[in-house]
Amino acid sequence: MNPAKFARWLHLGHRWLGMTLGLMLLLWFVSGVVMLFVARPQLTDAERLAALPALATERVRISPLTAWQALGLTGWPEVVRLNMAGDRPAYRFFAQNRWSTVYADDASHFSAPDTAQALRLAAAYLGDTGVAAVTPLALDQWTVYRQFDAWRPFLRIELADGRDYYVSTGSGEVVLDTNRSERAWNWIGSVVHWLYFTPLRQHGELWRGLVLWISFAALLMALAGLYLGWQRLRLRTPYPGGRRTPYRAAWKYWHHLLGLSGGVFVITWLLSGWLSLAPLGLASGIYATPAEQQQLAGGELSADILDWLPEITPATREVDWLRFAGKPLARLHQSAGEQVIIERNGRRRHQLELDEIALAASALRPGTTQQAQWLTEPDQRYFSLRHQTRSFPVARLRFNDSEHSVFYINPQNGRIVMQANRHDTAFRWFYQALHRFDFAPLLAQAWRRDALIIILSLMGGALCLSGCVLGWRRLFRQSRSAGD
Repeated sequence: MNPAKFARWLHLGHRWLGMTLGLMLLLWFVSGVVMLFVARPQLTDAERLAALPALATERVRISPLTAWQALGLTGWPEVVRLNMAGDRPAYRFFAQNRWSTVYADDASHFSAPDTAQALRLAAAYLGDTGVAAVTPLALDQWTVYRQFDAWRPFLRIELADGRDYYVSTGSGEVVLDTNRSERAWNWIGSVVHWLYFTPLRQHGELWRGLVLWISFAALLMALAGLYLGWQRLRLRTPYPGGRRTPYRAAWKYWHHLLGLSGGVFVITWLLSGWLSLAPLGLASGIYATPAEQQQLAGGELSADILDWLPEITPATREVDWLRFAGKPLARLHQSAGEQVIIERNGRRRHQLELDEIALAASALRPGTTQQAQWLTEPDQRYFSLRHQTRSFPVARLRFNDSEHSVFYINPQNGRIVMQANRHDTAFRWFYQALHRFDFAPLLAQAWRRDALIIILSLMGGALCLSGCVLGWRRLFRQSRSAGD
């Protein structure tokens, strides 16, 4: 194919893809700025713990093992915690991808609540605000995500001031809260940006495939536009009148200049957004596998972990049972936001020690050596963002295996909070850094990162808007000509 014909095909491809996808790209830039400041509705663990009443220890009459056996499920639970369900203490079990609840006073099963009971279960969240409605539902716009599958269905409590609380009918817990402002901003933020429309998002693979193809097509469009833009730029031999661009009309002129100045950033954003869905298995992700978590724990929860009750202080809001390096542990969450780890022999402390974490972590990569250290400030992988808070200190373990594995382990519960290898390191820079601009100098002063993202988003949005105007004008001319 000769260069002229190739350029012609690029021009046509850029034009028609732009007319098809230009508005979507414009919305991506707008929604990305919104997401910079407004998070997706969620109930954080800190919010959940703060709302829990003090545990009525005098009413806890059975062990977690007895409660688990009363549930009648096979195997062992992945998570066990004890807190209040209304005015009764209750064990919460996560097993077989579901949450279940057994009362800790008489081992009876929690049954799906009616409206009155749901209001009692959520009383700590509701305050004195009037209730507008209580609606049963399986999913809606804010619970369409897979993370809520274990709690479905729900009773949604709608308050007169616009707040909504979702009570799981399976566990009796409040699992999500939203307010009117969050919902409104997310309709022009996360919902648009991620195409999280309920009819689409509930079909995970369909949604993923659609986003992959849209972002890939948009990437091709941007690459073609940048190539054509550079071709038509004249720096040494200007166009008549000393112009560097062949375009005189305002919309074409600005589309050309914006494409040259901001096109690279548009391409990197589209490429990194496409990579975020890990096409072709390009990355394994930052989360440890269940097998790795179990290797660190030294096995699954079992009878020897669940057949005892620690000494519970009056300030305790919740207890959860853990296995770490094969040892049974219980963790008490206190009303002041503090926690205490208790061993079976009665030893109490606030966190695990680095030496015991390193010893347990040797099971993750047998036959290799490791470097263990406390991380007290962010590194290139483990850092906080406005809507993603990381706790410190965290144990960082580097292994000398062929994959250059790195694990970050929370000393407060012995869980792997993040893992990476040499493949994920490349992914971190090509996706996270290019898409979120989470470089250390920018993270040190958040306003710089915010300003840079906003300025570049405005440029990208203006580029898309000018392209949409040009495309619509051409379509209008063609339709008018066809009509004549």
